[in-house]
Amino acid sequence: MTQFLRVAWVVMRKDLTVEMRSREIVYTTVFFAASCVLVFAFALVREGRPLEDASAGILWIAIAFAGTLGLGRTFERERHTETLRALMLAPSDRPAIYVGKLLGI
Repeated sequence: MTQFLRVAWVVMRKDLTVEMRSREIVYTTVFFAASCVLVFAFALVREGRPLEDASAGILWIAIAFAGTLGLGRTFERERHTETLRALMLAPSDRPAIYVGKLLGI
């Protein structure tokens, strides 16, 4: 179990370190989420007034789309630098790598 936690910790720390240095995914995701909220907020206006029950839906749509964008950008960076391939070749449990990536994202 300690090996599992150690691998998950190392993978998570690697992902967070890379992101803190570049902040590319954070900026992209926040900009996309804000744009998504604005587009839906303007789209769901009837007769000059916003719909009453639309705010929760708008928020969840923005979170889901921004999360998907962030996840895709993270794995694209991993694929580009072939880090994911190196992780798969490492002598460690794949579930530990998954948990580390999950916590890092």
